[in-house]
Amino acid sequence: MKSSTVAVSLVCSALFTLAVGCSGGATPAGEGEGEGEGEGEGEGELAADEALFQEALALYNAVPPDYAGAQLKFDQLTTEFPTSTRIDNAAYLAGRCRYESKDFAGAITALDAMVAAHPTSPFVDQAEYFLGRSHFQLGNFAVAVTAFEASIAADPAGLYVDNAAYYVGRSRYENGDLAGARTALSSFESTFPDSTYLDNGRYYLGRANFNDGLFAEAIGPFSRVFDTADSIYADNAQYYTARSHYGLGTNADLTTAIAEFNVVQSAYGTSQYVDNSLYYEARAYTDLNDCANANAALTALQQSFVGSPEIARATSYVANGGC
Repeated sequence: MKSSTVAVSLVCSALFTLAVGCSGGATPAGEGEGEGEGEGEGEGELAADEALFQEALALYNAVPPDYAGAQLKFDQLTTEFPTSTRIDNAAYLAGRCRYESKDFAGAITALDAMVAAHPTSPFVDQAEYFLGRSHFQLGNFAVAVTAFEASIAADPAGLYVDNAAYYVGRSRYENGDLAGARTALSSFESTFPDSTYLDNGRYYLGRANFNDGLFAEAIGPFSRVFDTADSIYADNAQYYTARSHYGLGTNADLTTAIAEFNVVQSAYGTSQYVDNSLYYEARAYTDLNDCANANAALTALQQSFVGSPEIARATSYVANGGC
């Protein structure tokens, strides 16, 4: 259960040489920031680069995080200590700070430079993932696909591999490649059944089918969205399940669609699709030659959603349908 754009925040800090995973709250997948012990210049002392790195990391991990302050220190480390063993980690986190601050263009510049300068870094998979997320936020969906696929290739067992697999499909969907989205999202669903993005993936798999007029194929993925308790896509999935039955067009499917549109209205009263559901309910009743209920649905739409563009559409459809 999450939104299509998730702000990820690191909430744990430990001293390890390699990446450490931690998750909690609404975080969609574990964080992996390398944290390690620097070589001391004397007993009880940290090397200057390690001290700077830990200062930056403390700001990054603060509650609330100080991304601007952390970014300055990570950038300082990469400039002042070009031979530091922390330089790839600092360069990645400097890009992450920009991403978390919603400076997506800046994140792209920083993370591209990090990957180019440190192609064997254990943080390349994470850098590529947030490159993809930055391009996704800017609507550069084709480029985002390339970055997400590079993230998976860099570490098929990486911290963000399920997220990246979902966003490959989602980016293809947003770019209008519905067949590619279906392939990617079907693979995602079967490969990552425990992902926190599972309901997202199922919903957009349904949408990729629906948008291509594959109504029967859309119903299954939409129905599986409800396997995730409290999914934020539940109202969307309910509405598009009804639309899929409506699209199939048989009398039995129209009757099923009406029942499902009623669920949108009764169970999801604040959904953006309530007026749409009344419009299509009026259409379904009209298609079934049930004029009394068609006009009842139209009246409910007129009374409950003054100013909705669906009113004129419903009025025209009901009248043209002989009701």
